[in-house]
Amino acid sequence: MAVKSTPVSQNLAFNTHVDHVAKEFNFLISEFGYAISKNEFVGREFWIVYSKELIDIEILFEIGGLPFVTLRNNKLHHDEANYIDNGDSVEEFSQRAQQIKNSRYERREKDNIDVSDDYSLYGRDEHIEYLKEAARTVRENIELKRGNLGMRG
Repeated sequence: MAVKSTPVSQNLAFNTHVDHVAKEFNFLISEFGYAISKNEFVGREFWIVYSKELIDIEILFEIGGLPFVTLRNNKLHHDEANYIDNGDSVEEFSQRAQQIKNSRYERREKDNIDVSDDYSLYGRDEHIEYLKEAARTVRENIELKRGNLGMRG
């Protein structure tokens, strides 16, 4: 029996992601002068990276989960092996973004829950809400130079 597979270009989650990243994060280009430096699949992950000078805004998405949005200051040292990170996740600065992720994980972790329709029932709205909150947090961090972009806190 062959496994029926939907091409990524026709996947609702992927298309929602691409459309809403373009919509919510456009301010990086139009207001702050960032450019898209990466827009590609790396394995199963889809990366969109906005860059300006030594700052990268990384948006990582893998179908089945919510995005990960990181603000990275490349002039600071980075060494994954020694747990030295030059990036901040939006969840470090946004309680709402963390709540959205927690709600999704809690719902999907329950026993005897069929998650086959999860994206169409709940996940798409969470995905969109998360991207809106992430964009708001990124804007705020850039404007206030918070975290690794400037001052901590």
